Amino acid sequence: MTDDRARPPHRGLVRRFKVPTRLVHWSLSVFFILLLLTGLTNFVPELKTIHIGGARLFAWAHVALGFAMVAVAAVALLALNRSRSLRDDMDALTRNGPDDTRWLRHQLARLIRRGGSEPPVAKFNAGQKLNALLSAAATAGLLGTGVILGINYITKRVFSTVFVADVFPLHTWLALAFIPVLLGHLYLALINPSTREALRGMTSGSVRRDWARRHHPGWTPGED
Repeated sequence: MTDDRARPPHRGLVRRFKVPTRLVHWSLSVFFILLLLTGLTNFVPELKTIHIGGARLFAWAHVALGFAMVAVAAVALLALNRSRSLRDDMDALTRNGPDDTRWLRHQLARLIRRGGSEPPVAKFNAGQKLNALLSAAATAGLLGTGVILGINYITKRVFSTVFVADVFPLHTWLALAFIPVLLGHLYLALINPSTREALRGMTSGSVRRDWARRHHPGWTPGED
């Protein structure tokens, strides 16, 4: 198996993510956004009432996408067992240490206009780790409540009306609460100049070496 830290062909780039990590990220992301968009149609009466073949179009699509997302999540867990590079990325993303606390304190100091040098950052900074934790928690909660609602959409014989009535608002509020996190992630990936390079790592797999040295000095491969 090829070493995850192998140098890419371009001397100015370093390999950040291999194919398994990128596939898992984009598969989950695409389904999550589609689910969010179809779910938000509940708040738009004109879209909510569109019917095809006697079924509400977006409600049906939301349920179908939800069960597909469960399958994608299951495949992602299987991939975690089989892919060393994916396991390594997951380990780096979930490992916490003193540098993460120092990084968060530094970011808070920047917000209140205080100086100080940024602590060393490895492959992921504390903000990325927090985003991953919140995303995983939201995904688990939404899938768990969504499966209940999806089954109830297909048949009313499994869960009681009272139980479903309790689950539905929880599902909705979980989705709404996660929207600011998603928007912040999209801003950093697509708009913010200093972090936009990270998107290249999740599309092509590589990032600029100078960017990696500046933002992830404790990780940058190929420096020997």
